[in-house]
Amino acid sequence: MRKNIRGRKAGLPRRTLAALAAAFLLAAPATAHATAPPPPTAAQGLRAFQQSYGLAPTGQVDAATAHLLKTAPDSELRAAFADPSDLGPEQLAHARTVIGVGKGADIPEQGQVIALMTAMQESKFVNYTTPVDHDSLGIFQQRPSMGWGTAKQITHVPTASKSFYGLPSPTSNPGLLQIEGWESMEPGKACQAVQRSAHPDRYAQWEDFARDLLEREGPTVDPID
Repeated sequence: MRKNIRGRKAGLPRRTLAALAAAFLLAAPATAHATAPPPPTAAQGLRAFQQSYGLAPTGQVDAATAHLLKTAPDSELRAAFADPSDLGPEQLAHARTVIGVGKGADIPEQGQVIALMTAMQESKFVNYTTPVDHDSLGIFQQRPSMGWGTAKQITHVPTASKSFYGLPSPTSNPGLLQIEGWESMEPGKACQAVQRSAHPDRYAQWEDFARDLLEREGPTVDPID
């Protein structure tokens, strides 16, 4: 005699079906519609630096930003400028000028790296027309009182670059080309040989940055005579 079973279809019991469905959902991969968490936001150079100090993140170098770029701890500056893409448009234009002057005088790439390291440490490629430290001006922080030229000459980026390289320029101070054996020196020490800074060990931290910058920008920079 057949029993009348209501509410159940032939096959597996409901509890078994429910258990299998739950196991399938747990094991199934996320669908294409699922939203993955966004990747961490990278530092944005000048804007990130300004925002960290409560300034408007304009990406432009005003007087307050320029002062902070000159006085902030190296650890903060390395974090803000971890990659050449973190440079603002004006900073990048000055860096390209340094490269262009080097190319125009057939300065080896090692010499261009040394110049970029120096300017990155001294100014972050900001052309200082008003002194922050003594009477230091321009992207290389050259001083009129130390014979590097007039304020107008020092703040003219191509002229300042020529002075650093040791090309014909307003200064009689030795530039890179006048430093005997500069090609075989550690790059940071070559920077110091020209700059004679009170903080000689700080240039080396920008070597990788400078090499990346030259690799990215160098091929598209025209020589500057």
